[in-house]
Amino acid sequence: MASRREFIKILGAGVAGLVVGTGLGYALRGSPQPQQTVTSPAQATSQAQVTGRTRKIKALWVYVGPIGDYGWTHAHNQGRVNAEKKLQGMVETKYLEKVAEDQAYPAIKQALEQEHFDAVFATSFGFMDAVKRLAKEYPDVMFYHCSGPWEAFQDLPNVATYFSEFYQLYYLNGIAAGAVTETCKVGYVPAFLIPEVVRHINAYALGAVHGAKLMGKCGGGENLEIYVTAPLRSWFNPDKARQYAETLINQYKVDVIAFTEDSTAVLETAAEYGVYSFSHYSNMLDYFVHGKGAETEIAKKITRAHLTGQIADWTPIYVYLLAKKITGIAEKEDIWARIGDFVPIRWRRPVAQSTAGKPEGAAYLAPLNTEVIPAKAVEEIKRLYEDMKELLFEPFTGPIRGYTIDPASGKQVSDVEVKVPAGVRWGRDELWSEKTMNWFYEKIITLGG
Repeated sequence: MASRREFIKILGAGVAGLVVGTGLGYALRGSPQPQQTVTSPAQATSQAQVTGRTRKIKALWVYVGPIGDYGWTHAHNQGRVNAEKKLQGMVETKYLEKVAEDQAYPAIKQALEQEHFDAVFATSFGFMDAVKRLAKEYPDVMFYHCSGPWEAFQDLPNVATYFSEFYQLYYLNGIAAGAVTETCKVGYVPAFLIPEVVRHINAYALGAVHGAKLMGKCGGGENLEIYVTAPLRSWFNPDKARQYAETLINQYKVDVIAFTEDSTAVLETAAEYGVYSFSHYSNMLDYFVHGKGAETEIAKKITRAHLTGQIADWTPIYVYLLAKKITGIAEKEDIWARIGDFVPIRWRRPVAQSTAGKPEGAAYLAPLNTEVIPAKAVEEIKRLYEDMKELLFEPFTGPIRGYTIDPASGKQVSDVEVKVPAGVRWGRDELWSEKTMNWFYEKIITLGG
């Protein structure tokens, strides 16, 4: 087993190497193999120090969508590729994409039967049952489940959990939405209504009221209407997401739309109709300015429509977990990365020096559209972003009132009542539990049911 010092060396090592995969049922793929090079004596020394007491490992990523979705799966795949580069020579990675959640068990089992993997990263909430079964069948494999509650795996010593959390960022997105809306109607298109998405919706709604009140709009936020569509019941369904976004725009006069769906469909729809939206998991603005999206007709409109958004960089989480596996100190743990986590300096900065809108850590804010968002709102977003690093401000601080919903449809099933009492701040347990995060904020108008 490696020492803590060796683990730290792994994290900073500049070694080279990596390999590739071939195919199977769900096309098992890897990254191109770079030429093995050591560019400096320091690297050579580092490599010798690292490999003396460690071993190379193989890791498998399992994705629910295509790596080209430029959303959730794209972000995870970038994290895989980046981690592979940072740990060059120490890890070989492969991946399965477009794995349906109800097919995860046979797909992963087939991969494990075909070749040995030391670690499996299951990157969708719906892979939970598959991971539970497989962890029992393959006790020597370390499984990492993304977005699932650790409580679901508490009896499985070879399962760790991790997540890049967005509820804080959604609150800041909400401030932008409330600050720019002209119709006093904002909306949200959810994939599912699991606790993860419900807390994001509520945070967005709370932030939107904050933004409207800050700017003296919509009766100080009292007249703001927040529409949430029925769930898509899919993480990746661009056509349906576009349809729901158009319904919000055409039937309900919504002019700012947030979403949980792993494509650029809602952002593109907003741009086409001259309203606003956000990035989701990946920097979608960059895709339309510098990436393949720049070749599309909608690209120029995106720069106006894109307000900001929530971005995940899975790289530091994957490097951390892989380094522990490489050095033989992998353990059962739960990573809940929020604003300020996985950054060199966590402390809040003065507003004038805020890093809001710049890449940092595992969860951060997409570039702020300062040509559209009023300066007063930009300043507030930056102030709260910095406060959130030290948890000096938390969105779910009471009193907050809401109504219970049916998680399958979003239908209201109770009267409005206090959900978070005055003086109470909700933490991880309440935010993750389906028993407590099962309601919509009172100003939300649900279109489900």
